[in-house]
Amino acid sequence: MELNKILEEIDKRLFLIVSDEIYFLNSFVKSFKKIVPNEFKDFNEYTLFADEIKFQDLILKSSNFPLMGSKQVFFIKNSSKFSKDFELHLSKLLSTNPNSILVFLSSDTALLKKKKIINFFDNNGVSISFKKIYENQISSWIVDIARTHEINLSPKSCYLISEICGNNLSLIDNEFSKLKLNLNSNNEVDEEVILETFGINKEYNIFELQNYYGKRELKKVIEISEYFSGNNKNYPIQLVLASLYSYYQKIFQIQSLKNQSKSLISKETGINPYFLDQFMFSAQKINMKESVRILDTIKKFDLKSKGIEGINDDSSLLKQLALQILT
Repeated sequence: MELNKILEEIDKRLFLIVSDEIYFLNSFVKSFKKIVPNEFKDFNEYTLFADEIKFQDLILKSSNFPLMGSKQVFFIKNSSKFSKDFELHLSKLLSTNPNSILVFLSSDTALLKKKKIINFFDNNGVSISFKKIYENQISSWIVDIARTHEINLSPKSCYLISEICGNNLSLIDNEFSKLKLNLNSNNEVDEEVILETFGINKEYNIFELQNYYGKRELKKVIEISEYFSGNNKNYPIQLVLASLYSYYQKIFQIQSLKNQSKSLISKETGINPYFLDQFMFSAQKINMKESVRILDTIKKFDLKSKGIEGINDDSSLLKQLALQILT
């Protein structure tokens, strides 16, 4: 269920929102906070934690009338702690004051398996659940979050953000807040703005590393790899390896979708059409067997970087990886 749809049902007063993606929980809280006018927030808006308040005390508190204004909102975080109370005392939620809105928030998706609880909220309020998003959904989410900040993104900018932040939507949302300080008059976040805001070197970044791996230009790959090794605070080796693994996974997917249309390949792999030709060019440089070997090699280097397969000096691992993949 989309957020706009939820807000249309604001006449309901019992909400259960479950997601292991913190961004979704925070987004709902932000929207519900608009219900209580700023001048009444100290009196009629409460943020409570289920592991710090008793269920019965919550019922008593929300049974009172608002001190000022017409509505009072209760945000109850870590609501999975109320699982047993829900099972035994769900009906008591119906006895709370009609002017009280109770928003139960939980990042514990195990709560979704409690059918009695879910059915109660479906029948007497609203229950919403969001799963962690998949990698091929990241780009569309980045664009949507950018729109909430009134920011226009170029395809390359979107790609850079996804490589920097992964699928951490909360981090992406926070970074857009920073980006707004450096917007141009068209509210477009170009590559220069992103590089400046994130402190990324224009020549030495993950996007360029992938690009030169795809072109199989060993000299440039080693040059960027050595820069990363000398700046491991900004480019931790696990982040770089994860990015390369994701890159070659897409190469492998393209190879397995041989003779398929570009639109289908873009949909299946989650690659922005803007970059698809570049990925397809790289996919032609090696065969599927080589792709499998490269993915296996990156896995082994990931274990080495974590000290699982022997002790290694991180400063040389990326260079060793480049030599094994490209020679």
